[in-house]
Amino acid sequence: REMEEKVTLLNGPNKRPRSSTMNEAPIAVVTSRTSEVYVWGGGKSTPQKLDAIKSGCSARQVCAGNTHFAVVTVEKELYTWVNMQGGTKLHGQLGHGDRASYRQPKHVEKLQGKAIRQVSCGDDFTVCITDEGQLYAFGSDYYGCIGVDKAYGSEVLEPLQLDFFLSNPVEQVSCGDNHVAVLTRNREVYTWGCGEYGR
Repeated sequence: REMEEKVTLLNGPNKRPRSSTMNEAPIAVVTSRTSEVYVWGGGKSTPQKLDAIKSGCSARQVCAGNTHFAVVTVEKELYTWVNMQGGTKLHGQLGHGDRASYRQPKHVEKLQGKAIRQVSCGDDFTVCITDEGQLYAFGSDYYGCIGVDKAYGSEVLEPLQLDFFLSNPVEQVSCGDNHVAVLTRNREVYTWGCGEYGR
């Protein structure tokens, strides 16, 4: 839902806009955005409203993986939590620095101060990009999906910035179960991860 209210400065009984040669304060525009997140599946056939994201936050983008969920808020913060129906072991794909099963949305505090624009969930890893086009990944690196050639081990428990894209900002990211594709602002496509079946 989106509401806009415009306020115009009016003058005199005729209610016509004032004209002035002096600089006036800009016209105020008040915009209010609210959104709600619903979750279903795992035995629930009716969408259930999710109230667990901190008060005042509205979702701007959601992503569902096999084992976890991620939400980017209007405030550009990232929240992740576990899909309890996933039934698999966690490998750090929530980005909280551990392998705990957070059942409710939890802010990824390691990304505090980063303006997150988009997130994508793989099977057991997560990739997100900032407004500046920088890319962060975390979770299982078993198939090389973190993009650092397993330099940090098979599991990356908190967001790791990929230096590869420091001078080549990313516009969009999409994750399959075991591979990643990104589109850069230079309109180049990069892929990595499991290459089975030519993916």
